[in-house]
Amino acid sequence: MSNAPIATPRSFTAISRARSDFPRPPMLTRRAALRLATGAAVIAAAYGSAAGLRRLLEPDLKFEPIAALPGFRRLAGGPASAGDLVFAGLDGAQQIALPREALCTQLFSTARPDVPQIAYFGDSRCVYCRVVSPLLQRLDREQAAEITWHELPLLGQASVIAARAALAARAQGAYDFFHHSMMGSPILPTPHYLSNLSQKAGIDPKRLLQDMKTSAVTQELATTAALARRFGFIGTPALVVGRTAVLGRVDRRLLTRLIAAERAAPDPAPCAGSAQSG
Repeated sequence: MSNAPIATPRSFTAISRARSDFPRPPMLTRRAALRLATGAAVIAAAYGSAAGLRRLLEPDLKFEPIAALPGFRRLAGGPASAGDLVFAGLDGAQQIALPREALCTQLFSTARPDVPQIAYFGDSRCVYCRVVSPLLQRLDREQAAEITWHELPLLGQASVIAARAALAARAQGAYDFFHHSMMGSPILPTPHYLSNLSQKAGIDPKRLLQDMKTSAVTQELATTAALARRFGFIGTPALVVGRTAVLGRVDRRLLTRLIAAERAAPDPAPCAGSAQSG
């Protein structure tokens, strides 16, 4: 048995008295409380809301230059789905080297100086792309940015087939439908599934399956893989927002800040005025 003394009502009283010896925090007077509430209201009004206060406390965006690509810079993003960039659905003979002078024309599809350009590299099997793709689709619809969509299949054969199907559908004006329908879908892109998807999109299923095997589709995959290598993208999602490369998941707030940074930059982006032809 323990030899410790048993607490009695008197000992509890002693403990209470000992605790009462600690200084108590000063009580707010009614006038002080009113001043505190008024100050909080003034700060909230100045910055709009609690969201405004959070933005005020956001850390600055810290960029680092990309040595191999003068004029471009890099920003750390969120998590990404890593894959095999060496092949990206291509065999060794289909790999290409992309010269610096051709980079801009292949990276962005338009050259509108009044709208920030975003090049997006995605994979239909990438879990983080399921969040980023719809976000970019909304930005595109709002005309907040001009999006160029690149298929970068790094996560196996199912990714490669889905990428080829999306690119083949582009020839019939159904790229958006295919890209967003297959993004994150648990259904494997079998010929039967792709035929049904073609019928829903109102395009020719037989032509789609044939176009998936064309050299034009292979060339586009090779160009996208070459772009990814130039920027060091080893996974998806990956983006180039004007001059800033980001690997990993991003949210609406970060994209808004990057777009604002592009608009506020004193010098034009390295690809300003360049775009794909045709």
